Amino acid sequence: MDPPGRLAGAEADVSEFLSTVSLLCLAALLAGGAMCVHRVAIGPSPADRAIAIDTLTIVFIAIICVLCVTWSSALYFDAVWIVTLVGYLGSVAIARYLERGKLF
Repeated sequence: MDPPGRLAGAEADVSEFLSTVSLLCLAALLAGGAMCVHRVAIGPSPADRAIAIDTLTIVFIAIICVLCVTWSSALYFDAVWIVTLVGYLGSVAIARYLERGKLF
């Protein structure tokens, strides 16, 4: 019997190639996330900060997806859907605030 969250028929060990590619992807995503955090901290305009926060959300989602593939687990894909929805709604709210100065 497979443990909870484990994909059906998934092997216990991932290939060396998949492990290497996953580590490279995680390193690139962490570098991109660090650049987004830097832009949020020093962004010259509120619009730059909003775009950086939106991009940081996308980077976070991508990290979760890469880890799910690496671990051969579908357990966190529900969390990906929730974070995607919250990120979209947050982006819309920030855009409306920047455009009108109020949310409602």
